[in-house]
Amino acid sequence: MAVHQLASALSAQGQDVHVIYSKLQEEQFDIDVPYKIHWAHHHDIATINFNIFSYLSILRPLATREKFDVIHGNAEEAYYVDSVARKTGANYVFTSHAPNIPQTAMLGGLINPIRFLKSVNMYLLRKAIYSAQRIVTYSQFSRDIVLISLGKNFTDRVEVVSPGIDPSWLEVKRTFVSGSNILFWGRIEDEKGLPELFTAIKQVCKKIPQVKLTLVGEGGQLQKYKRMVSEQGLSDRIEFTGWLGTQAIQQLVAKCSLGVFPSRIESFGLSVVEAMAGGLPIIATKAGAIPENVEDGITGTLISKENPNALANALIDAIKDPARQETFACKAKDVVRHKFSWDRAANQMIKLYQGLRKQ
Repeated sequence: MAVHQLASALSAQGQDVHVIYSKLQEEQFDIDVPYKIHWAHHHDIATINFNIFSYLSILRPLATREKFDVIHGNAEEAYYVDSVARKTGANYVFTSHAPNIPQTAMLGGLINPIRFLKSVNMYLLRKAIYSAQRIVTYSQFSRDIVLISLGKNFTDRVEVVSPGIDPSWLEVKRTFVSGSNILFWGRIEDEKGLPELFTAIKQVCKKIPQVKLTLVGEGGQLQKYKRMVSEQGLSDRIEFTGWLGTQAIQQLVAKCSLGVFPSRIESFGLSVVEAMAGGLPIIATKAGAIPENVEDGITGTLISKENPNALANALIDAIKDPARQETFACKAKDVVRHKFSWDRAANQMIKLYQGLRKQ
């Protein structure tokens, strides 16, 4: 979605934008967008991202024909972009979203072959990042991750550009919602801190028996977490909806009293910013980039990560004082409206591209 939004914003400013997406052979899409789409074959293999080859098969002839000024990658699919860029005279920019990046190249990773095989895609990603002339990150925290991995010699190559969000989030109509309906959306994975949230909800139930938590998302830990919730006797308090589209999540936002995001690490925290844009009061952890976007006691409530007791206390306090939470939410919405705009991000990106042309 971020690629689509940025491509649309760049197109609106007169840029000729091409985007390569991947899809399964049997998939058919009829998409009306202001930029040109090219489809690569999607290899649905978890162990290694073979899309690096299918993207190359599309990019190489496309770049030769179009003579792009800039080729912009944002995942390990960009593994071969540097070689294509050099051969076609393009500049190569990469946006890094990764919460962690190996500190050695592939040869260094092979010292521990079992670990390497489990994380080979991260080594492909590292090479894609390492080869870029400019590296864009969405947060200072993410920038620091890149520099820890690649070294201080890359300091001048890495720039922070705040992304935009889908503008429909700012149009969510929320009236004052008191009560104890709590909402989370994101990947159902360990780094989102959901085991801590389950423990916290069990504590909250002792003081606020009617509390209800809705979890939206998919991920590798979904079945494990469903069992965990059942074993803790919380099945009637915690609902798993699976994946939902943006509009469906926004409808839940309009009905809930709190958003909770107890992440252990976040390179940006898109769900947090979406919640702020939607006017939903939030409780989140001081993890990764979240404190860059949430001011504790002003635009939301921040607690230490991996601390179920602190999380439970924050939830109880918030449920008991909804007026204070709504004050935070109003201020948060204003912050997002001014800080996270795809038009603004596109302007910054164009300046970055133009700076490369002058070198």
